[in-house]
Amino acid sequence: MREHIGINADSFTINGDIAVLEKFLARFLEAGFFFAEIPIHGMDCLLNGSLCRSRVAATRKALSAYPLGYTVHSPDHLNLADETDPETHARALRSTIDFASEIGARLVVYHGSARAGGRADAASTAMAEMPISPPPPTELRAFWADEIDRLGAVADYAAARGVTVAVENIFRQSAREVTYRIDPRQLAAVVAAVDSPALGICFDFGHAFISAGEVGFTMEEALRAVKPRLAHVHIHDNFGKPSIPNARPIDMMFRGAGDLHMPPGWGAIPYESLFPIFAGDFRGVFTLELQPRFSDKYGEALEWVKHRIASAKGAP
Repeated sequence: MREHIGINADSFTINGDIAVLEKFLARFLEAGFFFAEIPIHGMDCLLNGSLCRSRVAATRKALSAYPLGYTVHSPDHLNLADETDPETHARALRSTIDFASEIGARLVVYHGSARAGGRADAASTAMAEMPISPPPPTELRAFWADEIDRLGAVADYAAARGVTVAVENIFRQSAREVTYRIDPRQLAAVVAAVDSPALGICFDFGHAFISAGEVGFTMEEALRAVKPRLAHVHIHDNFGKPSIPNARPIDMMFRGAGDLHMPPGWGAIPYESLFPIFAGDFRGVFTLELQPRFSDKYGEALEWVKHRIASAKGAP
């Protein structure tokens, strides 16, 4: 059981420092984890969308010294639907897949795509103003046909390298963005349209909990929608409140606002009712995604996940 539970290495804390990465890895092993999620951007391994070979070599050497399995997180702001420099974004995702292959990781997390709001065409306006309920899959797929083509090409590239790309749901980043990634039901429809074994979904519980209040879905609905394509999960906690503009996480704690990345059980996500939906037959990595300030809680969080998995499987 334990070997399927991982923990994230925080990109902001690493900030390109191999020594900091090594401290993370040692701490993960000490806490009992068997997997670590590596942020390629936190290691300065991507420059202008391409791999920096010297940094990749240094990172690979550091990772190989620790008996851990690895998954990879692509840059947070990577966006295949970027309208100013799309080729750099596409090249960066291909490079991230190459990086994963080189370090022996079999999964890459991608935050999904978004278009700038306020576009003049009628289809974009209609999609942006769509009622709370998700649009019919046929309409959604028609609007995101170019994205489905892009993700299909990504999946083909990943499959050739033995890697799966998991598209992650995130909460709204801009009031004007047009996207499928904040509603897991829409994300599931887009990924299903690609229909590739090399493209799946990363369900982020914390992000979904924030989006649920805005969009109007339940966590159970969201999880059941993504379950057929579920490849990876991110586990952390919050109170389902949107972020406060320009506030640091530490300044939002007392108000229970934002994407706090707290240990599970600290917030209000109803994990007790959610784990039975998927944990019994999920074959991916259960990845805790915690703020490093909670590193003293790693062991406690690991035991929390182990207990929920065992309960979902009906173990004593």
